[in-house]
Amino acid sequence: MRDREAVWRELDNGNGVAAVSMGWLREQYNGEWGRLSIGRAAEISKWLTDDGIAHLPSPMPSREAEDVLLYKRESPIGLLIRAARMEPPFAENPVAAAYFLSAVHSNSSTGSPESSVGPSTEPITVDV
Repeated sequence: MRDREAVWRELDNGNGVAAVSMGWLREQYNGEWGRLSIGRAAEISKWLTDDGIAHLPSPMPSREAEDVLLYKRESPIGLLIRAARMEPPFAENPVAAAYFLSAVHSNSSTGSPESSVGPSTEPITVDV
């Protein structure tokens, strides 16, 4: 009864990032489970990871009332999070991470609300 589509819809609605409760995730993975446990949270984590979805915190909490941040690893927001956390492909290359984060900042809006300047919608690529 695993509903990957519901998880992906949440991520798509949030441009690749979403905050959801562990209870909601449990329902998407296996609604027949009565409660979460450390082992069940780890099983949900693997299910998400195998589908290209990362989460914070890691490891996942085992209480249903706790929220987690989900993000598509290969999305623009996923790359930003990975750069800030020095995760691959940035783990061994802080210069590339700094360059990427600086480029993201340079492309973000710093104008007044009346200006038509906004965040770039062009993909940002980094060779590491």
